[in-house]
Amino acid sequence: MPRDLRLTAVSLMLIASACAVAPLKGAKVRWPPPPDPARIRFVQAITSGADIEKTGWGGFQRALLGTQPITFEQPSGFAFSPDGQLLYVTDQPRGQVVRFDFAQGRADRFAPDFGMMQPFGVAVDQEGNVYVSEPPARRVRVFSTDGRFLREFGGDAERPTALALDRKRQLVYVTDGSFPESQNHRVLVYSTAGKLLRTIGARGTAPGQFNFPGYLALDKDGNLYVSDMLNFRIQVFDPEGGLIRFFGESGIGPGQFARPKGVAVDPRGILYVVDGETATVQMFNQKNQLLMYFGGKVNMLEYLDMPGPIAIHPDGKRIFVGEQSAQLPRINVYEFVEVPAQQ
Repeated sequence: MPRDLRLTAVSLMLIASACAVAPLKGAKVRWPPPPDPARIRFVQAITSGADIEKTGWGGFQRALLGTQPITFEQPSGFAFSPDGQLLYVTDQPRGQVVRFDFAQGRADRFAPDFGMMQPFGVAVDQEGNVYVSEPPARRVRVFSTDGRFLREFGGDAERPTALALDRKRQLVYVTDGSFPESQNHRVLVYSTAGKLLRTIGARGTAPGQFNFPGYLALDKDGNLYVSDMLNFRIQVFDPEGGLIRFFGESGIGPGQFARPKGVAVDPRGILYVVDGETATVQMFNQKNQLLMYFGGKVNMLEYLDMPGPIAIHPDGKRIFVGEQSAQLPRINVYEFVEVPAQQ
């Protein structure tokens, strides 16, 4: 086994037992731990709109008006605008979508007058229109970039949750089937206009079937990645819905999954898989080989406890991970120091 993978395996086993290498005093938390060269490091935690403000003007305005910064309780889904300036974050418990504007250094509630019902998934098309899934209402709502309601669809789904949008092919993928008694554990494929085009999968353990499908991601070729949570694997489908490959097994070791949740693919084709049980993000190449991990169950802001969604900034340089613990819900931001090689 290559030395990098041996280090990764040891590190993952340490995390599974809630242990980790302590960061050097005064040094930024980074991965892999010393003495190996740093590849990913922690940048910041976003707990409210105040954390992205570029000046003290926002705080002065709030003090003057007696208002509080925008906060969230449980980040459930992420989506960036095409230019990467805006990040939309769904917050199920509070029934809101929070929009972070990094260029302007401010945050607000998106479409606050529409009374969203436990929004979960979110996606943004090429025109900046925002798609939001509402599981209890069995629908996906579409809004303009300024928050005007445009249309809705999705009555075919029992419980629509995660979303992914193929801007080139104008396809919207919707995860369906989170009820234990349901047999419709599947992914629905719609046009951006809301027409149901096809379904992918059904409940089961065979290749191409799902047992509680979770989050979704797309690569640059339009291939769909699905975290198949209780089959403890990742499945990959082509744009027509054909199964390309799958990998993973139950466990807490390197390359294994205990509770696979958020997935993302960066511009280099590296796949990121969040594991809610080990609180790690594992990174794989296109041969399903583990490259490295980051995160872990450590009682420090820079690490993770109950991570869920993940998103890669369009510039490919920053990684956003949603932490859903009740103690301190937040978005942890990490950046590349050195990009792992595609082995």
